[in-house]
Amino acid sequence: ASYAEALELVQQGFAIRMSDGRSAPSLVAAGSLELVDGPVASLDDLWTFTMPEVPFTLETVLEELREHIQSQASDIGCIAGDEAASAFLGFPFDWRDDSESPEARERIDLACFNMTRIVTAAWHSAFRPTPASPAIAGEDVDELEQILCASLVRFGRRHGSPLDRDGSALQRTILSAYYRWQIADGCFLPEDALPDSGRPDHSVTEAIGALTGMPATAVRNTLSRDGLSLVRSKLDRNALIDWIVTRRNFAPLRESETSEGRWAWFVAGDLHFTPGDDGFAKVRQRVHSATPDLQAKEAAIVARRAAGEMPTHAELRRYAEALQVSPDSLIEALHSYWQPA
Repeated sequence: ASYAEALELVQQGFAIRMSDGRSAPSLVAAGSLELVDGPVASLDDLWTFTMPEVPFTLETVLEELREHIQSQASDIGCIAGDEAASAFLGFPFDWRDDSESPEARERIDLACFNMTRIVTAAWHSAFRPTPASPAIAGEDVDELEQILCASLVRFGRRHGSPLDRDGSALQRTILSAYYRWQIADGCFLPEDALPDSGRPDHSVTEAIGALTGMPATAVRNTLSRDGLSLVRSKLDRNALIDWIVTRRNFAPLRESETSEGRWAWFVAGDLHFTPGDDGFAKVRQRVHSATPDLQAKEAAIVARRAAGEMPTHAELRRYAEALQVSPDSLIEALHSYWQPA
């Protein structure tokens, strides 16, 4: 049944079981739903009604960031002296007396630190607290990598940082945003990983725990039960991503973060940068899982292009479905930079 047919049955009072094709079916009854009658522009808009709760507030994350900065100042003071630590913070700081001082911590002006902007962007990217929360920008990912390399490699701090505490709001925010970006970029858990922390399966177990909110033990046990390996050289990354995105506390991927969304932009790029029949041939060569009716759906796009017209949304949607890429993303991409012939 289509979603429209399923919705009609539920509205009539019937209870039905539905599945996304990957997870076990769930019972859907009228009493368990809040039916909202309102148009949506894209699939992303639908998720705003079913998004999991944000695990912690931005204020909690920033308070832990303040602790981390105080810890950094303490190390700077011990190594380079109080003058260097004071210059770092912007106010007088004695690393012997102020390293754990609540008063000194409150004086830290987070607006003076670029890490505040990065952490805020990471929180919005990882947990999607509002419909307008964007995915983290590519240039900010470089800084996340620096934080991971410099701060998450365990060493003996004189005064502990939340970044060293497993499951802290600050640590989970940074890890979740980074590994979520890896999923979106198509490079999830590469074999040339960041330096290991010295703990078993750090890059796999901790990444999944950050993304799903599951304890490390639960990650290992559940993946083992489901037949998925945690050994980096044996990872089935596609199966692992499918497993992650079906976890209850994982904020659904944005359209732009899904493989279908990425491939839609590749297709649009082929049509834009390779004019005429060669562009369509390049698309067919790129996509290996197209449906048998691709040629018929493509013909409508070819005809529109030959006539100097932009295909209708319905035609583009059918073409995208035949290519098995995101219709919303393909429409957005073509309207953003594909010019009719």
